[in-house]
Amino acid sequence: MTYFQRRNAKQHQHRYFVDLDTHDAVCLCGKVRGSKKAAPGKYNATRSIYNGYPYDSKFEAQTAMQLDWRKKAGDIKDWEKQFAIEIRSPAGELIVRHKVDFRLLLNDDSYELLEVKGFETRDYKLIRRLIETVWLPEHLDHVYTVVK
Repeated sequence: MTYFQRRNAKQHQHRYFVDLDTHDAVCLCGKVRGSKKAAPGKYNATRSIYNGYPYDSKFEAQTAMQLDWRKKAGDIKDWEKQFAIEIRSPAGELIVRHKVDFRLLLNDDSYELLEVKGFETRDYKLIRRLIETVWLPEHLDHVYTVVK
C-alpha cells in the first residue's frame, strides 16, 4: 500500500484487544475504546483527492483541476504542486522553508508561484512578506500570486 493510499484510506473496523498493562481495550491503530473522535481541523478545510493526489482543501483541489484545464487549453506549459522554497538572509542563514501550493511554467518560460488561501493567518502574512521582500528579488523569473 502506498503512502497516498494509507493516508486517504477509509477508516477500518476497529478490532479491540485488551492491553495487559493498562487493561484498556485498544485497537491496533491505537484507538482506545470509548475515546472521543478527533476534533475537526482548525479552519474546517475538507481534505480532497483530485487525480489521485491528496489536497489540503477542496479549494486547492479545484485550483489543481483548473490548472489542468489551463494546460490542456495551452494557457500554461506545465505546473507542479508543493514547490519548496528556502528563504535565506543576506548572510546565507536559513530563515524559513515554505512550500508554495503550485508553481506554474508559463508560455514565456517564466514561473508563477500560486498560493491558494481560504484564510490568511498571521504566520502566513509574515511568510508572504518574506517571500515578496527577500526571495522574489533573487529570483526575477518568478511572480507570486495569492488566490483567495
